[in-house]
Amino acid sequence: MTSRSDPQHLYAEYAKKVHRYLFLRTGDEELSADLTQECFARLIKQSRQQTITHPLPYLYTLAGRLLVDYRRRHETWRTGELDDDTLGSLVDDAARPDLLYEAQRKMAALEAALQRLPERSRQVLLLCRLQEHTYDSAARHLNISSSSVQKHLALALRYLIDQTDPHD
Repeated sequence: MTSRSDPQHLYAEYAKKVHRYLFLRTGDEELSADLTQECFARLIKQSRQQTITHPLPYLYTLAGRLLVDYRRRHETWRTGELDDDTLGSLVDDAARPDLLYEAQRKMAALEAALQRLPERSRQVLLLCRLQEHTYDSAARHLNISSSSVQKHLALALRYLIDQTDPHD
């Protein structure tokens, strides 16, 4: 090893950079210091077997791998430590059969109401709300005025709300 690749020189030149890299990812000063030491221990061991031409990228890669390994070994999920309120908030209400049934019922009512809409109002609604046309674009497409588009859209929306509102 040349003096440039001598362990003391490498440590003096790169230790702060590697430590900062690890600290920014962990937020843990002690862990960052431990992993930095491990990086340099492995760098020294590896440099005895082969020449490492770019030590800093090697150290960053090594630090990232050591961090992943550390997290795999030490960070596990512990559901036993969660209180009942927290566990209850993790339940997915969307999978409840009663909610699924209600959503399907509302969708069927909406589809039926769409079928009962006058043809022109349904066309305007589909163009403006589903295909995201502007009023002017929908008017040109249907060969009607922009104000007629607005009128048909308002009527269609009011009708759908009235037909699907569960409070009636």
